[in-house]
Amino acid sequence: MITVYASAMSRSRRVLWACEEAEAPYEIVELAWPPSAQPGYLAINPAGTVPAMRDGDLTLSESLAICEYVARRHKPELILEPGEAGYWRYLELCQFGEATLQPTLAWTRRFGPLAQAAVDHAREAFAIRVEAVGKALADGRAWLMGERFTLADISVGFPLIVAPGLELADLIPAEVMAYRKRLGGRPACQRAYAR
Repeated sequence: MITVYASAMSRSRRVLWACEEAEAPYEIVELAWPPSAQPGYLAINPAGTVPAMRDGDLTLSESLAICEYVARRHKPELILEPGEAGYWRYLELCQFGEATLQPTLAWTRRFGPLAQAAVDHAREAFAIRVEAVGKALADGRAWLMGERFTLADISVGFPLIVAPGLELADLIPAEVMAYRKRLGGRPACQRAYAR
């Protein structure tokens, strides 16, 4: 059974969502914040961050690597393979969610009342980046890769789901908000965020 080390509203929710979508058996070890201060946790993940995952002798600590591991083991149709139509776009969108869209959320949270200029910059960056999601959905597709739900949706979906709690909902265009609603309506997403 997969063990997921998690903390509320962290990237670990992305991992729980992938586990739910893949119907993978898992258990959660919920850690108080900061996880690095929890007894014994640095032996599991020396970086002290969440999520982390253990499955037998394997330990992973990057959320998208964990999501891919779960999908490959339990529901490969969540992944596009090299050679499949749209593979490079799928790969780009998976990384976009984590490397480009996600950091704007962290900037908003970290700099909050300390530096309004940083918050303003983060909001502007989020607005520009969320427009890229809108462009990916502009042809009316249900999911980023068309009619097929993939890890790209989980990667991009996490920041979109968290954004309203960080007072960024006003920056999400209508077509992206409709996509966010579809994501949030997935039973696996609901189960992941309810835990």
